[in-house]
Amino acid sequence: MAGTAPLLWLVFAAAFCLLSAPKAKAEDCPRPAAGSVVTAPYEIQSHNGELQVTLALRSVVEPTGETRYCYVDENGNQSPTLRVKPGDLLVLKLTNQLPGHSSPGDSSAHGVAACSPGMEGMDMRLATNLHFHGLSIPPTCHQDDVLHTSISPGAASFEYRFQIPPTQPPGLYWYHPHPHGHSEEQVLGGAAGALIVEGIEHFNPSLAGLPERVLVIRDQVRTSTEISPSHLKPPSHDLSVNFVPVPYPMYPPAIVKTKASQRELWRVLNASADTVVELHLLMNGHWQSMGLVSIDGVPLAYPANANLEPVQWRHDIPLPPGGRAEFLLDSPPPGGNAQLLAAGIATTPASFENDDNDTSKGHPSPALPADDDDVTPPRWIVKIVSAVNLATPASTIPQSTPAVETTSLPPLTSQRPVRERKLYFSEKVQDPNHPRTSTVFYITEKGRKPAAFDPSAAPNITVHSGDVEDWIIENRSQEIHTFHIHQTHFVLLQRDRKNVDEPFLRDSVTVPYWDGISKRYPSVKLRMDFRNPDIVGTIPYHCHILQHEDGGMMGVVRVLKARARRIDETKSAPAH
Repeated sequence: MAGTAPLLWLVFAAAFCLLSAPKAKAEDCPRPAAGSVVTAPYEIQSHNGELQVTLALRSVVEPTGETRYCYVDENGNQSPTLRVKPGDLLVLKLTNQLPGHSSPGDSSAHGVAACSPGMEGMDMRLATNLHFHGLSIPPTCHQDDVLHTSISPGAASFEYRFQIPPTQPPGLYWYHPHPHGHSEEQVLGGAAGALIVEGIEHFNPSLAGLPERVLVIRDQVRTSTEISPSHLKPPSHDLSVNFVPVPYPMYPPAIVKTKASQRELWRVLNASADTVVELHLLMNGHWQSMGLVSIDGVPLAYPANANLEPVQWRHDIPLPPGGRAEFLLDSPPPGGNAQLLAAGIATTPASFENDDNDTSKGHPSPALPADDDDVTPPRWIVKIVSAVNLATPASTIPQSTPAVETTSLPPLTSQRPVRERKLYFSEKVQDPNHPRTSTVFYITEKGRKPAAFDPSAAPNITVHSGDVEDWIIENRSQEIHTFHIHQTHFVLLQRDRKNVDEPFLRDSVTVPYWDGISKRYPSVKLRMDFRNPDIVGTIPYHCHILQHEDGGMMGVVRVLKARARRIDETKSAPAH
């Protein structure tokens, strides 16, 4: 009987842990029904120069086997929109409430939150962290360091504390998890929220007083097994708008109700893990233009944008995963109708897709997708219903705000790069029958050997604070990729070696697939900006199709402190 007491104590302790551990509940990560009316995300605004918010990352497994993820604030609001002003202090306490592992030696069972090089000993399967996409904040612990920050289930809340830079361009940004190797699962499950830096009307006075809408487009695992009636391959992922599902195969659109004949500012975030979106507006049977005013959080009229027109009226607005667009939309007149289309995107060559449908390669049916299929068909994602008596959105752009501080740096396009680099996307499929689970993805600087991202390896690229570089990004694979870099923006100079007149700043850009035949690879040329003196440290660049990023398509730049500048480096660059 001597060993009975310790044994009973262990049984009691295990039972207590099971009873006290947070459990997934039906109300966790709720989702509206397909075809529902879109509601705005709950908003949390800063006050007196500070925004304090507490978020928990939760998940729940549906009967279909799909795992939902979401951020929940202390009042139960799901994925709230955070509103700050330039110069504000943001204090965000994040708790990982995902179900923890309990296997022997599993460090996540002890609840660890750490900033540690390599994150030794951490089980990354259920770890999480936060990336504040687009914000120019230092890559340091408790600010925006996704390479070394890991929060496991059961850990105490982890505090993010940083100042929104006074020169941060006002516009739409977002927050999402970024644990390497598991980012796609959490974002694809719905873990993402919008972050708005106020003051856009300071650079575009015509926006003052306009009603505004925040629409967050997400993708999610498609659980339907029905075959497309048109015999086209169905997508692997469905879309949603503010969590209202737009599911395959009927694609019932989400409903947006608006006052008739009203101009509004739509702030649209593509928070998809893997899906490229291109927006088109159909009104009363005719394609309508939308007034683009901002890309990736930066107003077109921002001083660094070389005096662009504050509004560009266009019929298409492309949004890669992680991309944001803010645009003017005129609602239909009384009795009119309008729909927002997510256009079909060719993500691979047609011949490549036909190869995927070849039953000789082991796929179960020529009509079923391969396990890495990411076909993007056209989908009507929003139906706009207008009436005279409908209320306007509760949120409006302020009529006037205090002046916003702008950067004193000259336009990026006018700067002479200190060097030019060439990088390229490539892939290696180890099992053609199961490419999703066997493909290794690379982003490599020319002259080096392709290697999947290794957190313990030395930085891939080293620059100095103050440098401006030109990067040519080639796509040597037969599927589309999206280049993204943390902590900074860039300017697109060329597509496929042809100059473009797009001097606005962005942080993500799509590179089309290689057709497997052409002697030249698709490419973009970017002017990279490392002039911000606050951004010193190690920052990632990667494909923002998160399946590819998790699969190794990532590298890091080490930004060293500024060096002495030569006179010839400060001269303006030749015109492009």
